[in-house]
Amino acid sequence: MNQQRSFAIQTFMITLLLMAALLGTIYYFIGDAIIERNLPIPIFGAGGVIALLLWLLNLLVGRRLIGSAVDEATAAADAAASRAAKKRAVATPSSPPAKPTPPPKPSSAAAIQMLSILQRKGRLIDFLQEDLTSYDDAQIGAAVRTIHQGCKEALAQSVQLEPVYSEEEGSQITVPVGFDANAVRLSGNVSGNPPFKGQLQHRGWRVAKITLPQQVGTKDDEMILAPAEVEVSG
Repeated sequence: MNQQRSFAIQTFMITLLLMAALLGTIYYFIGDAIIERNLPIPIFGAGGVIALLLWLLNLLVGRRLIGSAVDEATAAADAAASRAAKKRAVATPSSPPAKPTPPPKPSSAAAIQMLSILQRKGRLIDFLQEDLTSYDDAQIGAAVRTIHQGCKEALAQSVQLEPVYSEEEGSQITVPVGFDANAVRLSGNVSGNPPFKGQLQHRGWRVAKITLPQQVGTKDDEMILAPAEVEVSG
């Protein structure tokens, strides 16, 4: 804006000076003829109009040239800034992306401890590893009763269980919208969207609380469920 204003003033002054010089030259050579014919006012008036038109023409052309020059200068400055930014980006290597932290390795200590308790209380591992084909049903039934009692006692001491559904098995229930697919398994003629109505085949179980005794001096990767028992003689 300041450049355009300065250009307008300068062109106006130059145009006036040139027109004054031109009229002065004309008056110097043919001034007597102009006076005799009473033409000073028309000639000087025409000169003023011509000077004004020339000034406006110069002003219009000059403003366009100034605007074009400003645009070119701005584009050149932007291009130079962009090149400088690219050079800085190349000169300054970007830091490598941070590696994602791997999830912690799940510990098997609690599962091993629970199996150890079931083995200690009810000899569950011994029973599951035993070949039962050589035993009759009566022998298996007697052994199962003892194992069941010991394992049930161990489970009650360490794990508090509660059913997923409190209704009795065989009753009619409604599975609501947004049910937990991990807690409810659907079977039969499943189609459409919930809610679903059906018969409760199994109430399911969920763990409400686990209370395992504190282990002292054991390792997380310890895989011993039950120690070997050796009776030393002599």
